[in-house]
Amino acid sequence: MSLPEIKKGVTVIIPTYRRHEALTACVRSILIGKSQPDEIIVVGRRGDGETEQSVSHLLESPMGCTHLRSAWVTIPGHIPPIEAGLSAASREIVAIVDDDVTVRADWLGQLISNFSDPSVGVVGGRVIVPGMPLPKLKGQPGQIAWYGKAWGNVASMDGSGPVRVDSVMECNWAWRRDLLSSVFLDPVLNFDDASMYGVDLCLQAKRKGYQVIYEPRAVVDHHIAPRAPELDRADRPRRVFSYCRNYTYIMLKNLSAWRRPIFLGWTFLVGERQAWGVAALLVDTLTHGLRVRRNVVSAFRAKVEGIRLWLHS
Repeated sequence: MSLPEIKKGVTVIIPTYRRHEALTACVRSILIGKSQPDEIIVVGRRGDGETEQSVSHLLESPMGCTHLRSAWVTIPGHIPPIEAGLSAASREIVAIVDDDVTVRADWLGQLISNFSDPSVGVVGGRVIVPGMPLPKLKGQPGQIAWYGKAWGNVASMDGSGPVRVDSVMECNWAWRRDLLSSVFLDPVLNFDDASMYGVDLCLQAKRKGYQVIYEPRAVVDHHIAPRAPELDRADRPRRVFSYCRNYTYIMLKNLSAWRRPIFLGWTFLVGERQAWGVAALLVDTLTHGLRVRRNVVSAFRAKVEGIRLWLHS
C-alpha cells in the first residue's frame, strides 16, 4: 500500500454509501465538536451521485470544511472503503465512524487522548441508539473467553474512564495509522456487512504488542438510516449466516492450536443465541418453540463454511 507522508494530527474517515442526509449530519456534528480533526475523508462508491452531491454541498455551505476530501472505491463491501481512506489519510491517528452516526461535542478529544500512551494502538468509543433501550450486558463485554466466546455489546458499556479489552466496535474507533496499515484487512471477511472484521483487526493489533482500549466517554449516537437492499437487517437468516461464518473463521485464524478444537466443541455443542449450538438450540426450543429453525440452519451451515474458509486460507 502506497502511503502519503505522515504528519502529526488526526484524520477522520467516513465510509458511506447512498446516505446523503445521514452523511451531512455526521460531518456537521464533527465540525461543531470541541476538538477538530486535521482532515476528514469521505469514502464513497463510484456511481453514488448522492454522495458526490453531498460532498460538494458540504464544501460550499457556510460551515464549509476546507479540509474535507473524498476518495472512491469500485468494489462493494465494508473493507475496501477502509483501505481507500487509509491510503488517502496523511495523519498519524485515524478515527473511523459510520456515516449514520452523529458525534458528541467532546467525542474526538476523548477518543484520541488515550494515544498519549505509546502502547495503545486502538481505541473504541461508546455507541448509543437514540430511542432504544440499552442492551442487557452479560459476561465481560469486549473480551474473548479462553474457549473463543466473544462477549458482545462492548460499545454499550458506561464508565468514567478507559478499559482494556480484546476488541471494540468498528463504527466508532481510532487507530495509529502505521499500525492499521500493517495489519491484514482480510478480504474473506468482506462478505455481506463484514460482520466481526473488527475483532480480527484488534486481535492482530494485540499480537503486535499493542493495547486495545474502550473509552466510554467518546460517545456517538447511531441513527436509523436507509440500507442497501442486499444489507437489509430484516433478513435474519442471511445476517445469522454472515455472523457465524465470519465468527468461526476469525476464531480459527486467531486461536492457538490447542484452543481451536475447544472452540469448535463449544460452538457446535453449546453455542449462543444467533450462533446456536445444540445446547442453545434446546434452550431456545423450550422457550420459544421452533420459531428460529431457519436461523438455526443458517448458523450451522455458516459454521461449516467458516471452517472450510479457514482450511483453504
